[in-house]
Amino acid sequence: MKKISLNKIYLWGITLLFIFSAIFTTLAIFEEYRDFENEVVKLKKEMINKTALKIQNLAKKIDTVIKIAPNNCKKILDTFIDKSIYVKITKNDVAVYLHSIPPPKEISYTLKDARYKITVKDSIAKIDETIKKKKQNLIHKLIKTMTNFLTVSFIIYMFALAGFYLINEFLKSEINKFIIFFQKAYQEHIYIKFNDIKIKEFLNIAVFVNKMLKEINSQNKKLEKMNLSLEEKVRKKTLKLQNLIKSQEMFIKTAIHEINTPLAIILTSLNFLDKKDKNIQRIESAVLMINNIYADLSFVLKYKHKNYPLQKIQIKEALKERIQFFETIANAKKLTFEYEINDFTVCINKEELIRIIDNNLSNAIKYSIPDSIIKITAKNNILIFENKTNEINNIDKFFDPFYKEHSNSEGFGLGLYLVNEICKKYDIHVNVTHKNNIITFEYKFKDCNENSFG
Repeated sequence: MKKISLNKIYLWGITLLFIFSAIFTTLAIFEEYRDFENEVVKLKKEMINKTALKIQNLAKKIDTVIKIAPNNCKKILDTFIDKSIYVKITKNDVAVYLHSIPPPKEISYTLKDARYKITVKDSIAKIDETIKKKKQNLIHKLIKTMTNFLTVSFIIYMFALAGFYLINEFLKSEINKFIIFFQKAYQEHIYIKFNDIKIKEFLNIAVFVNKMLKEINSQNKKLEKMNLSLEEKVRKKTLKLQNLIKSQEMFIKTAIHEINTPLAIILTSLNFLDKKDKNIQRIESAVLMINNIYADLSFVLKYKHKNYPLQKIQIKEALKERIQFFETIANAKKLTFEYEINDFTVCINKEELIRIIDNNLSNAIKYSIPDSIIKITAKNNILIFENKTNEINNIDKFFDPFYKEHSNSEGFGLGLYLVNEICKKYDIHVNVTHKNNIITFEYKFKDCNENSFG
């Protein structure tokens, strides 16, 4: 039986469709589409200009409010600025007012004067939404126009589709042979019979399919053997790692427990020695540092499992207690504490507050230049630690777990990581700066009120 060329089948069908439909529809679509796009571009420009003028006028209005009522301007601004509009007012490069959040797609306007910089941003998403509606209206118009053309084309298509139906039925019967074959080949190792194929082009496909099936069957057998081997290896490795992690956790817990008693004995015994002796002072300093590291490790182990109730704590009392604890260590390293403490109340668990204070004091002692001053300031719900240090390379990594600025530094690099986790928990704003070899850690606490206790 002579094979029928698939190219000839498609050629007649495509020719009929092209001749009868292209002439009637191409010109109409082109003209309507060009008008459609021109109208959309013009509309978008107009709306963007209106929005730009709107935020420009808003910026001027804000400037007027600031000048007329500088002490009460925030409340006034909140009454008339739309929630969808982002406003930022800065004074000397410091943000003094923020409204909403910056939109992803924006139109921006900035107004500056001698004291303030006002930035207003509005989203163009609203413009896009309006344009979308306009587009829908234009599309309806386009559809109406095209309906007239398509009515004529529809009649022509009906004749063409009748011919295509016969062609399609023939192709479906041939394709179904492949479908039935693949359904069987999914479960059985069989191959296509060439005598069942009537279309010439499909014969080439059948040849390559048979070759592919032979290769797949061969590779499947190899993969089955490899998978069995890999699964066993992964299972054994996973079990080994799980046991290793459990052993490490048990070792750390046991080590901390065993360290506690001798460390307490050493600290107690030091009270009976002559602390004027420089060697005794060095020993006491080293033991206190070990005690601080022990406290960090102990805190890490129980932090995720223990409940830390919220407390009202006077910052002055907590600071003085911890400064007194670290004075011996600081003196041994020829460092001096200088502090200015204006008392305020913080809402935080005391043990967590001690971890923040201890780790900042400990780090200041570790990295301060000898014969320098460590400055502690507390006022207006802000706690600041400052010390003079050498050049710092990676200030952004200070709060990463196990990070140490120098590989030979003391400790495990967990201190500031713990501090950062605690600050996240209580929404304490952290700011770290390094300028002229002075590193500053600033912690801004939220106001402590009855609502803090839920």
